[in-house]
Amino acid sequence: MSQSTLVNARLNAPLRSLALTVEERAPGEFFWRILESHADPLVFESLSCSDTSFTAYDSALATGYGELQRVIGPDLQYGPRRDEPQQVDLFGVAAGAEAAKKGLAAGATDTHSGRSAGIQAGAVPA
Repeated sequence: MSQSTLVNARLNAPLRSLALTVEERAPGEFFWRILESHADPLVFESLSCSDTSFTAYDSALATGYGELQRVIGPDLQYGPRRDEPQQVDLFGVAAGAEAAKKGLAAGATDTHSGRSAGIQAGAVPA
């Protein structure tokens, strides 16, 4: 499977709705907080927050962004994706390519061998 196929399969997973905010609980005491929205885009719940306060807003923001990057992980360029099971049709592409080589439609019978020219398409968990 090519890299672009893997990237496209990954991008098919829904994007997580994450937000980073900085709170000032007392004058000069800043805390970062990462929020996530699920079903209702107007309702967020706290995913994680800083245990210690920062004396500067920008320090809390930068530290919170570092934690957000850690939460997202190695797929930062594609955005945070939900861990829902994906169904990827690995064999449909192979069946179409094999049939194209033989000049047959996917699922047609190869008269030389009596076998199916293509693999039956089906979804498998990614």
